[in-house]
Amino acid sequence: MGICVRCGNQRDPASQSCPHCGAGSAKPAYPPPTLAPFVETPGPPTTSPASWPAPASTSQVPGPAPRRSLGTNIRQLFTRPPGYQSTFSWLVTGMLRNPRGLIAALLTTWFNLPAGVLLGGIGMVAGGITGYVGGAFAGHEQASSLADNIPLLNSLLGSALLQGGGIIGMLVGIAAGAIGGFLVGFLLPWIFIAAASPIEGVGRFLGQLLVAALCGFLYTMYHIAAESWIFRLYGARQPSRRERELIEPVLEDCARRMGLTSLPRLLMSDDRGPNAAAGARHIIVNRGFLEHFEYEREPLAGVLCHELTHWRNADSISNMFIRGVALPLYLAYTACAWLLQMTRGTIAFVIMLMTWPILVSIRYVLMPLQAAGSRAAEYRADQGAVFAGHRDGIRQVLIKFRESFDGASSGWDLAILGTHPPNELRLERVEEPGIAYPLPDAGGPTEPTPVIITGSLARD
Repeated sequence: MGICVRCGNQRDPASQSCPHCGAGSAKPAYPPPTLAPFVETPGPPTTSPASWPAPASTSQVPGPAPRRSLGTNIRQLFTRPPGYQSTFSWLVTGMLRNPRGLIAALLTTWFNLPAGVLLGGIGMVAGGITGYVGGAFAGHEQASSLADNIPLLNSLLGSALLQGGGIIGMLVGIAAGAIGGFLVGFLLPWIFIAAASPIEGVGRFLGQLLVAALCGFLYTMYHIAAESWIFRLYGARQPSRRERELIEPVLEDCARRMGLTSLPRLLMSDDRGPNAAAGARHIIVNRGFLEHFEYEREPLAGVLCHELTHWRNADSISNMFIRGVALPLYLAYTACAWLLQMTRGTIAFVIMLMTWPILVSIRYVLMPLQAAGSRAAEYRADQGAVFAGHRDGIRQVLIKFRESFDGASSGWDLAILGTHPPNELRLERVEEPGIAYPLPDAGGPTEPTPVIITGSLARD
């Protein structure tokens, strides 16, 4: 039996509505059939599920694809979702899906941001020391001039102004040194090139953009073509007959509700984590997800609609392209992190001094901006499940797992670097208008009973 997300009572998963509150019998969450039929039109598709086409007929969704070996047909390696005029429009749409992350990748990898961070750090230290010495000296001179003939007052003012002037001077020096050093490292090379030859400066700038785009494009093509092999390296496999009989009818129904005329390939993972993922050409479902929900249809449909929206919006291509553009810096970051993990003491300190601009550029500039775009994509994918009429299903998934799917180990990782928004905020976005959703949620994880430890001796 399933759990009704609206009233919390048990309901038959195969039933179209809840016998207690009638949930599911109201008007569908996807657009009515009066919308225009689905046709492929020029230009990139819209990102909002609300503007997607009306659900197609059952005959438009093909049955399970026969098994085939990779590499037999190059077209199979770049099969695009429906709604794109060409493979090129699909790729461009995905590559430009996350502009904040793309700009961060360009700045950090190809336009001197690590150099600016390095000189900004040096300027911050030098400015702080210089400001403290200058502020302390100016404060001491001011105290001497104000109370030169009053020994006690001169001593008190001298001590206060010496320390206060030094602290104020240090703060001003830190700010000025950090900003000045960053601007020198970030802009000065381009200023010199433009001053020597403006044409050469423009050519150098366009050349950097071209090389960055080529690097990202080649990495994206490699990742799409080798996606099946890459997923297999991470433990994915072909579904068994029983798994196909369970999942593929639900996947086809979700595609029909969303107006999709083709499907990605289904892969399974024996990972016990309750998760699923979408690539450019595949959807992976973990065995752990099926087991956590006892193979119920509604939660499975909700998460499949979520992943189909990722696939339809080319969100995985966006992540591939950004990583490809920033690939040189990512490789350097991986090597630095590995060296810091393998070393200790003085050697680790020296490595940190040599590589900290790369670590700062990745962890505090590139990754936060890329993660912000990923969180927006998660909200859109949740709306895809609502659009397909599986609001209850996606809510059951989010209610069951109240912790973040990122496995963050710190507040910075959870709030800034997390690729998934907090589940409570995601639940708020998929609420049905006019319906109250009080806490605690029915079907949510049980809270542990508090245990009070008392002494064995009676107290007065």
